[in-house]
Amino acid sequence: MEELTNQNINESVPEDSSAAMNNPAPIGDSSADNSWGLVLSGGGGKGAYQVGVWRALCELGWDTRIKAISGASVGALNAVLLSGVSLPRAEVIWKSITPLQFLDIDIPLQGDGIFSREGLTQLIQANLDLSKVRDCPVDLYADTSQMEEDGHYITRYYHLNEKNAMEIQQILLASSAIPVAYSSVTIDGRPQRDGGYTTPYPVKPLRDLGLKKILVVAISLTDFDPALYPSLDFTVIKPSRDIGQLLDGTLDFSAKGAEYRMELGYRDALRTLRAYESGELDDPEYARAHAIDADTDYQQIKVDLRKQQLAQNVDEHKSKLDDLLKKYGIKDLDL
Repeated sequence: MEELTNQNINESVPEDSSAAMNNPAPIGDSSADNSWGLVLSGGGGKGAYQVGVWRALCELGWDTRIKAISGASVGALNAVLLSGVSLPRAEVIWKSITPLQFLDIDIPLQGDGIFSREGLTQLIQANLDLSKVRDCPVDLYADTSQMEEDGHYITRYYHLNEKNAMEIQQILLASSAIPVAYSSVTIDGRPQRDGGYTTPYPVKPLRDLGLKKILVVAISLTDFDPALYPSLDFTVIKPSRDIGQLLDGTLDFSAKGAEYRMELGYRDALRTLRAYESGELDDPEYARAHAIDADTDYQQIKVDLRKQQLAQNVDEHKSKLDDLLKKYGIKDLDL
């Protein structure tokens, strides 16, 4: 498939003006076959939220409805991750990420970024078999922001199933290259960086496939505007509570942050999808009920995470005590 471009995210592409992409035959009207497309926006460390959403999709059987996934930035990485490994494995990977993997300063500074990409490259190579993407039954797409000769950026869309492993790795590195933080990646002779910079919600590839029902997972600071694609039926899942801004969100790759965001994504998705299935999503009273349930869920998440932290602290103290007893040859304490 030839990559497509879209010069402005605030400018809708006329529905009758887009040429069909060189993909398999369009899926058709999703109202008939219940086929859905999934859009994953960018957001760095906040991408853990999308893993929680995927857990809810699997629990409710919605994962079998997803025929194509299109991601920007960390959303592109998650598209490949969630389609290539089991859910438990994806959760383990996210919780095992360390800040140094993404925030290791590249000294001396190279290119137009501050942090090294070595950590992400190693993470991809250690956990993803990109050679299997070609055989993935789900169509996977990623977007990047390509700098043109006059300095302005356009969006490029890539059909990952048609790329080899090295090409996919380069596209994922480019799509997640947050401006200033990471260096751009040269593809086809042009510098490319974070896909979310121009198009944080890459809907176009899914629309051009013929999908009519689109599930959007919005963790970006940019509000999603369904009016850009009036012929599509959107369902949006977004955080019901704050999951951080730049320093405490986008650049937060801590296990604690990932745990919180995954659990919030799971609960937000369950409520939204159940409301969709029951027909309550468009009910005027839904927003009020949703806010009440969201607050209850949030309080429960805080309690659960606090319990986990306390249990971890107890285990750590017990381990230190055991080490101390062994040091002095004490086998047991009669307390």
